[in-house]
Amino acid sequence: MMKLFSKFTSKETSDPDVVVYRVEDMHCSHCEAAVVRAVEEVAGVENAKASASANTLTIKGPATEEAIRAAVEGIGYTFKGKK
Repeated sequence: MMKLFSKFTSKETSDPDVVVYRVEDMHCSHCEAAVVRAVEEVAGVENAKASASANTLTIKGPATEEAIRAAVEGIGYTFKGKK
């Protein structure tokens, strides 16, 4: 799965469909997986990657910030918007 996101590892991205959000309260890989599962259900999310250590959620696709926020907060994590 990491191979899919290798091009997203830099902080700056030239792909307009890739957005990095700040998500707090993730503490481990299980938290990351829960957040990814939740946002992958959102219409417009093509790929998702969460990092507990960086407090980030990287989304590829045209999903709206409001829809991402609802999915993240719906499972109990703190959504802080675009990083």
